[in-house]
Order: sequence, then structure tokens, then C-alpha cells
Amino acid sequence: RSIQERRQRLEAQYEDLVKTLGIYSDRTPEEVKLIYRTVHRLGESEATVPRGFVDEVLKYIKLWKKADLEASLARANAQGLGTRMSGILLTHNLPREFFYLALQESKLDTRAIGPSTRFGVPKGLWQLIPPTAEAYGLHLGPLQGERRFDPSDDRHDVAKATTAAARYLEDIYTTDAQASGLLVMASYNMGETRLRTLIRTLPESPADRNFWALLEKHRKSIPNETYDYVFRVVSAAVIGANPRLFGFDFDPPLGALPNN
Repeated sequence: RSIQERRQRLEAQYEDLVKTLGIYSDRTPEEVKLIYRTVHRLGESEATVPRGFVDEVLKYIKLWKKADLEASLARANAQGLGTRMSGILLTHNLPREFFYLALQESKLDTRAIGPSTRFGVPKGLWQLIPPTAEAYGLHLGPLQGERRFDPSDDRHDVAKATTAAARYLEDIYTTDAQASGLLVMASYNMGETRLRTLIRTLPESPADRNFWALLEKHRKSIPNETYDYVFRVVSAAVIGANPRLFGFDFDPPLGALPNN
């Protein structure tokens, strides 16, 4: 509780600092403020966010199909997934907004089955492949090699799968990604081993080791799938912070967020 209270005080102080720096003001459109705040909660500094990134997030917000997003998040709200999953993420010192990784991976369907890969069949909310699932302590069921739901496979268990995914994300978050949530997202999609080589070419400074710096230096090496993935997750997180501002009819799946 003391850590949470300290975080709230720091958030308030940071909000005042952002206004003092003129990054945004009371006249800034609310949707733009939400983008800055979301990026901040994902470990980035508003001071380094290029305007082109903000415009791109706004574009991806418009690309979300209302029916798809409402159906996925209505299902999540009915099962209380936002509270359950974000609570686990917080215990691993991760941003709650990583909840939207699971939205992108599985549409928040616990029974989701992904396409077969050379590493096996990804399953569950987080679409963990067998090697990663086992590395982070999950038991794989007898149907692990088949594109079928398996109730004995831990990847279909909300708490167990989210804990494993959180440990995996935490390992990326606390090493080369240096707490850049957007680099963590890119790593989760592209594979941390493939992306790590590119990340290590960036300076060891949060001002220079972030997603937009990565794009500036290595855009040709970043698959379009990964580019889309990051922007879809960020844009979904922005919508989820205040759905009705963007014309969606569901409650924020993570509950009330600071400074909204």
C-alpha cells in the first residue's frame, strides 16, 4: 500500500512537471492527453514522444472495429479478467496496460488456439508457445501438439498463464528493454532474441532506447506485423482508459486509472 501511495504522489508531481514543460496543457485534446499518459505508464517519457507517434496512435484508434473490440472487452469484463490479470501484472512490477497484449494475442479468449509454428502450437490468453510456457513453469497437456483446447494445459488457466507471461515480460522489461513498455511489446511479438540484437545498438539511455528510436534506426529490420502489433496494443490501451470518449460502449476493463 505504501508503494502504491508513493506512486500516486509521484504521478501527481509528474503531471505538474509535464504541464510546466509545456508538453500538453488544459487546451490539449483529451484523446492526445490519454496517449501521452498511456505511453508514460508504459515506461516512456512524454518529453521524448514524437508528434508523428501520437498521430499514428490516433490513426490506429480509428482502425479498431467497434464490434470486435466491444465483444472482446465485454467478455473480459464479464469474467473480471481486467482486475485479475492486471493484479498479477502489478505484482511483477509491470504496467497494467500489458493486459492489452493478451487482447491482441487472443481477443481475451482463454480457449484461444493459434496457428502451428516450428516451436509448437501457441495457446491461451497469452498465446504462449510450448518452450516458453515450460520455461516459465507451466504444465502442458497431452494435446499440446494439436490445435485443440486442452483443459489440462495450464496455458488455458487465467492465473497460471498470466503469471507465466508476467514473469516472461518482466525478464524482457528489466534487461535490454530498460523498462520501455513499447520495446517489450515489440519483443513479445518479434521474439526477444531477434530484437535484442537491434536494441543493443541503441544507447543505454531511456531518451535514446525506446520504440521510436528503434524505428528511426532499424525500421527496415522491423516486420510490419510487429509495427502494427505495437500500435494496436497502445491504441487499445488508450481506448480502454476511456472507451466512451472514442464512441465505444463498455466500461474501462482495468477500472479507474490515474489522471484520467
